[in-house]
Amino acid sequence: MISGLPWGLALSSGVNTYLPLFLLALFARFGHVIHLSPRFAWLASDQAIFILGALALCEILAQKFPVLDNVWDFLHTLLRPLAGALATGATLNTNNTAEIVLAMLIGGTLAAAAHSTKSSVRLMSTSKSYGTANFAISLGEDAGVLTTTLLSVYAPWVMLVIVIIFVVLFVFFGPRILRTLAFDLGIAGSALGGIFRWVFRRKFQANLKESLLEVAPERLAEFTLLLERNEELLGALPGWKRSPGGPRRTWVLLTSRRMLWIESRLFRKSKAQSLDYSEIVLARRRNMFLYARAEFLTQQHENFTLTVANGQIRFAEMAVQMISHLAGLDIQSPQPTPQAAPRLAELPR
Repeated sequence: MISGLPWGLALSSGVNTYLPLFLLALFARFGHVIHLSPRFAWLASDQAIFILGALALCEILAQKFPVLDNVWDFLHTLLRPLAGALATGATLNTNNTAEIVLAMLIGGTLAAAAHSTKSSVRLMSTSKSYGTANFAISLGEDAGVLTTTLLSVYAPWVMLVIVIIFVVLFVFFGPRILRTLAFDLGIAGSALGGIFRWVFRRKFQANLKESLLEVAPERLAEFTLLLERNEELLGALPGWKRSPGGPRRTWVLLTSRRMLWIESRLFRKSKAQSLDYSEIVLARRRNMFLYARAEFLTQQHENFTLTVANGQIRFAEMAVQMISHLAGLDIQSPQPTPQAAPRLAELPR
């Protein structure tokens, strides 16, 4: 179990679901380099090799097209850990059922970590470069999967070192990667929902109060507890706030007196802060390709930016307008009336 062969194949399966299994089946059938565990000997059958080869080709082609590659990754969120577990179990030299199950769980976890890293990079590339960099990234992934698979077979100890380095890096950067992945999936899912709303011509939101209808009842009850006496909740805007550990899920609450924002924490209590409207000197909204940003500047020159998904862009626009009104930022100062140019007196003839 300390060989790098099963763990290297599991890591590769987190990037490409079928190519490592296809190569594993070829090596076991024709190369006689790998001996499959008797329980997984069916991987080297003609039917398995044909199916895995066809699926590997489909995946390689699908990963070359923007948006399609993101959909493919989403559909394989559960399949890649299963492929990693399968590759791990097939290459173990043991008949102990407990050891096989434990190793397959570790292999599936390793593949899930690789999948989350790969999907996060792909979604970020789609949103930042509008998919233009995805083709080059896909070629790099294909080369990486092929290299790691060959290293797993011919240099398993080298591959074991690579896997250990990946695990150490993922322990440090994993939370940020997972937050970024959750953010990217939220943005992509909301954009897809926007397309359906446009196709079926659903009614657009007309009032910021309607945003409260989209808040879960138990969460809305938590928000109500934060209000002061005689304070009215005017709207709630979900989004993400930048943080050193990656995008953090944040709610902005607009009340009749102030603006509150609540940062969600996974293992700790949510962090709530408030700001009086009188302290805001600038409020604006910027539309991006798949999302929008609501930006606020305080008197202390503190910048607060909330990234809002496609489905909440209309609410973000209304929130910025309301904050500008309550902070007195939408009051136009009177423009000076241009003075008429003086007329020159006519010289006497």
